[in-house]
Amino acid sequence: MEFQPYIENRNVTNRICNCGDDHEIKIIRGMLHYSEDGFAGFCAGLLEDKDSKHVWLSLITGEWPGTGQSDCYITADIWTNSEGRTMKIEDSRNSPFEPSEVFDSFPVSREQVIAVEGAKEWFIDTYLKLFEVDKEIGGYLTSA
Repeated sequence: MEFQPYIENRNVTNRICNCGDDHEIKIIRGMLHYSEDGFAGFCAGLLEDKDSKHVWLSLITGEWPGTGQSDCYITADIWTNSEGRTMKIEDSRNSPFEPSEVFDSFPVSREQVIAVEGAKEWFIDTYLKLFEVDKEIGGYLTSA
């Protein structure tokens, strides 16, 4: 039987975004099992700001090279434009997440992600699996 990705311990909260604008952000957290032996904690933030929807996504990676930290997280901003869906790895410190929402992990910078061969591809593959498994997160950018 082929492995089917799944999520465990999914929880949802709403709060005012910490960006300084007066809008809410829906925070969805859980553990994505993306392969038989691969899993990652995630924190997704669904928000609409100035008529533009965004999914901010942080994936917990465990140890990251050169950080000396055992639990780290990578962050991306995902949105749509006239050309389709766009994803940009961001400095994790710039995410809208509170430390507890990303499991008190260490924020990895964009440069640290780009410097590790295969890291961006892993993030893309993993976020695409999350979007397939979690219909709320995956469908957010295309919902009315």
